[in-house]
Amino acid sequence: MVSSLEPRARSGPTGARQVAAAAPPRAGGLAPFALTALAAWVSMLFGTRVSGSEYAASLALLALSWTGVATVNDERHGQCRTVAGALAFLAALGLARNATGGTAAAVSVVALLPVLYIALHVRDRRGLWLVLAGLAAFYLVPLLLIGGRGYPASDYRTALLMAAISAIAGLVTHGLVGDVRARAEQAQRRELMLARVSETIPELYLSADPRHEACLAVRDITQAQGVGLYEPDATGSRLIMTRTTGTPDTVAAGLPARVGSAADTAMRTRHPQLIRDNLAEHVGNVELWRADGCPASVLYQPLLKGDEAVGVLVVSWSDRATMTGPRVAVAALLAHEIAAVIDRVDVIDRLTDEALTDPLTGLANRRAWDVALDDALAEGHRPVTVAIMDLDHFKAFNDRRGHPAGDDLLRATAAAWRAQLRAGDLLARIGGEEFGLLLSSRDASGARGLVARLMAAVPSGQTCSVGLATSVPGDAPQQLLERADAALYDAKASGRNRVVLAQLEVAADGPNARRRA
Repeated sequence: MVSSLEPRARSGPTGARQVAAAAPPRAGGLAPFALTALAAWVSMLFGTRVSGSEYAASLALLALSWTGVATVNDERHGQCRTVAGALAFLAALGLARNATGGTAAAVSVVALLPVLYIALHVRDRRGLWLVLAGLAAFYLVPLLLIGGRGYPASDYRTALLMAAISAIAGLVTHGLVGDVRARAEQAQRRELMLARVSETIPELYLSADPRHEACLAVRDITQAQGVGLYEPDATGSRLIMTRTTGTPDTVAAGLPARVGSAADTAMRTRHPQLIRDNLAEHVGNVELWRADGCPASVLYQPLLKGDEAVGVLVVSWSDRATMTGPRVAVAALLAHEIAAVIDRVDVIDRLTDEALTDPLTGLANRRAWDVALDDALAEGHRPVTVAIMDLDHFKAFNDRRGHPAGDDLLRATAAAWRAQLRAGDLLARIGGEEFGLLLSSRDASGARGLVARLMAAVPSGQTCSVGLATSVPGDAPQQLLERADAALYDAKASGRNRVVLAQLEVAADGPNARRRA
């Protein structure tokens, strides 16, 4: 169903709920009916005897019926007044017919006008049934209560046939108009949602978390009860929930989709799956479905990158959505754009990682090291310790065993050292066989103990030399590195396979401190 769609406040009075409501008929729509009625009333004055008082009363009631319909401006009261006006019209016609001699006036066919008018302008079929009941009373009440020459018994057959024909005409017209109106409203809803989509897509490309923002956009635009995103895990063997708007991420993140579920099917077949029956048997994860309030319909829309499915968008609604409805169509359109956004973000992340990663060891490279050191010193909350570590006699190792063996030594050393680190420590390859270690949460003593463990972990019986330096207030990155490099030079000059801590010496002549290793 599309009736649950509610655009943002910016859509104003043209929002979907306002569109779904029947607008009250305008005075311009009354003109053909009013002219036909006027012609009927004028024709009664010719060829028949007229009761002046009844005829005048009918004219007054006729004017009242049209005025009541034409002056209503709000939909809620408009339909009631329209139905009341139609019934008043039938009463006015009954008075006019009686004033001109009963059925002999031959104006009964005009009673079809209010039936057609209600069928065209009133959505609620109950209003049409009320008018049809009024029309039946228009034909039958005079036969039952007045009779005589004005309303002979032979007119029963005519009355019944006219009532039946009017009912058929009214109900068929009402159904056709309702179908056209529903299609127009659906098209307008789709137009509103597409406008929202065109506004949202550029925002997703600029978002810091496009996956989460995409889920929020789908929820808001399609008025979904919940939206989630399944993506393959690191092994690619199963789908896991990576984002959701219904259940908190802390609960939903990482939950897998069942094998054979609609989510799994959508991923494998690359075709959307809309589940509306026996949902507990088909949804990707029953716990998530229940946590979201057991929505009545769930769409699993694959995210396609070319012919490859890279994930599944999950959209749930509290009512029974249809595959041909605008909400599902817009969700599919958004899924296509979301797949492109996610692919772009992943490519950027991968390129960023490659730009900041040493391809041989997988450690941070010199660029990443410089950025991290700048950031650490800029914070200024605590001293920063850096260690410059250089493998001893690496050139000789390469010459003796070959460059492939040298590369293997670098990779093995990086892996052995990385295993000794904790969160917050940064290890980078900053030269050929030179590594940098940035320690923001260890003092000099703790840094020296860690460095000793790293020296002991160098594989293949090799050794390394280390220069350590701790920052002081006002240190620039280059100053700190120069002291660590000087300490490393001292370590190598004094026999290698050792660690030297850079010392600070402050001159007595004021603020210009002279630092040396």
